[in-house]
Amino acid sequence: MFLRHGRTTEQSDEDLVRSARKGHQASLGVLWDRYAHLLFGVAMKYLKEVEAAKDAVLEVFTELPVKLTAHEVECFRPWVHVVMRNHCLGILRRKDPTVPIGQDLPPAEDVKGEAALREADLERLEAAIERLNGNQRICIRLFHIERLSYREVADRTGLTVEQVRSHLQNGRRNLRCMLLSDADQDQ
Repeated sequence: MFLRHGRTTEQSDEDLVRSARKGHQASLGVLWDRYAHLLFGVAMKYLKEVEAAKDAVLEVFTELPVKLTAHEVECFRPWVHVVMRNHCLGILRRKDPTVPIGQDLPPAEDVKGEAALREADLERLEAAIERLNGNQRICIRLFHIERLSYREVADRTGLTVEQVRSHLQNGRRNLRCMLLSDADQDQ
């Protein structure tokens, strides 16, 4: 699958990360040998396509030197797993949700009923978003509706990326609670 050189070293992942931060490319090569196949498995879980998964692993490793200097990495393996997962989720979020030609479509009456239900759900969601506090509401709208990245949301709002993530996490949790509470009241 991925070319592995079989480099052996007694260095821990964290030692290799420190070396990679200093610009030692060989350290990145050892990390590649250790983790490319594992990251490919993560990418396959999310993307379901071999070529897309290979591309995602290459993209993550290409960005790795910059990410390693931007973040304090204490345990490389779980950290790089999260980086890979987030990268795949970003790819999925950007994908065009179109129906391939020739795919069986449901009968028109099913589509109309489903559309009415979806419209009602969207209206409840929109009302719940309006009840969020200011930063949570803004971050949810920019990230999920306008499909901006964390960095783009941070640039637009003047918040840090960490604050954006926090507002998104808290906003999603609050939305879940509101929607569940609304559903309980409807019953």
